[in-house]
Amino acid sequence: MGFLNWWKSEASHQEETASQLDLIGDSQALAPQRKRVDGAVVNKRFTQSIRDNGGAGDVFQRSVVEETRELFDCTVNELYRETGAKKGRRETLPQSAQEAYMVNESLAANELARQLGTVGGDSQDEVNDQIVESVRQTSKNTRRWLPW
Repeated sequence: MGFLNWWKSEASHQEETASQLDLIGDSQALAPQRKRVDGAVVNKRFTQSIRDNGGAGDVFQRSVVEETRELFDCTVNELYRETGAKKGRRETLPQSAQEAYMVNESLAANELARQLGTVGGDSQDEVNDQIVESVRQTSKNTRRWLPW
């Protein structure tokens, strides 16, 4: 399919659209206002995809704990302490760690979007467990592409 074909078919779902009237009163589509994507934008999409699948409570923290364990083979606390980063401030992590989080969270958000409507269970814990497992599996697959 390729990116361009996918983008053309999904653009209305991916970007906000706007229009304005021209001088004779006809509606003209405006070019979408785009912004540079950074780690905060990727993380926001990742957390939204968790919410969209019914995730709630500690699922966000658990997902990041599993993601960090799979990507970096350490705990979140170890990653921040050993790299001299400030806890809870990803922008203080080394660039390679920030990039790994961004790539993985983008892939995990895509996978969770693909699973939308299929994650379920009899309890919130079961739903959260399925989401964490999905994030863990995506992280495990991403790790294969990282140089460490």
